[in-house]
Amino acid sequence: MNRIRQLFLATSLVATGAMAESVSFIAIGDMGTGSDKQYKVANAIENLCQQKACDFAIGLGDNIYEAGVDSSRDDSFQSKFEQPYAGLAFPFFMSLGNHDNSHFASGGGLDNFKGEYQVAYHYRDDRGSDKWRMPNRYYHFTAPLESEEPLVDFLALDSNPIAGGLDWDYQYWRKPYTAKHKDWIKSTLSNANAPWKIAFAHHPLRSNGRHGNAGFYDGLAGSGKDWQKLIKETVCDKVDVLITGHDHDLQWLKPNSDCGKTFFIVSGAGGKTRSLTNPDRNPAWWQVGDSLGFFRIQIEGNQFTGEAYVVNAESGQWELAYSNTIRKH
Repeated sequence: MNRIRQLFLATSLVATGAMAESVSFIAIGDMGTGSDKQYKVANAIENLCQQKACDFAIGLGDNIYEAGVDSSRDDSFQSKFEQPYAGLAFPFFMSLGNHDNSHFASGGGLDNFKGEYQVAYHYRDDRGSDKWRMPNRYYHFTAPLESEEPLVDFLALDSNPIAGGLDWDYQYWRKPYTAKHKDWIKSTLSNANAPWKIAFAHHPLRSNGRHGNAGFYDGLAGSGKDWQKLIKETVCDKVDVLITGHDHDLQWLKPNSDCGKTFFIVSGAGGKTRSLTNPDRNPAWWQVGDSLGFFRIQIEGNQFTGEAYVVNAESGQWELAYSNTIRKH
């Protein structure tokens, strides 16, 4: 190809808003069981990513069941993360869930200090691999990774001190923690210049699963209302998609009037399953319960393509269950 032709193509890409680079990632949550189910999902991801590009994964919380870890050297990092995902060479950008911050197996989320051990694991230089990425309880990164012209801004949020139970430790008291997190989100988004913006966390704003919508989690009026308020004030209509876990199912929900353009993905079937309790609670493009699975997402230019994969808990067989492409105008 001659130099004139190369310059013409480059100018055309800029003029049309197209981009040569793409970002492909796995969205998976509620996975850290160390069980055969987690291994089956991990194997499906490994097989898929041998066929299609996978740059990294985002972890949507409940990284280590049932009650997180007791130190940055807890053996659960090996048995419930390093070993199940040993066949995957890409990084996992993790967020914290209620089970990661709990004293009891019920996942009450009352001991947020335990999440600090997962942050500390990120900084160990003798860990099993360099896959685990959690530089702070909430943080920002861009993709393609290490690119000077990012296509996507990612915000990893910390929902548990805000959406979970009340913590005795003043560091995680809901009102000041929410205010601090709000300031960080607003500042980060004000400096985010990539054309696509994605926020991810553990607790959903909208869900057709058992936990339901923020503000009415588990059928309790007011449960999760502070998280609901924070997301509506700082994230809604400012990011393209909010990706969460918490409910052990797979959902791709449509935007609604009170959150502007933002649509929602729930991907909490990485190690456990559960039925959809109210599939009509929020309008959906697609959803399924009682199945293991995950999402693979590819962003290229002005196109967001999401693929939902389901994994048979008995045989480990996996298949593409749904695909949809959304275009940014």
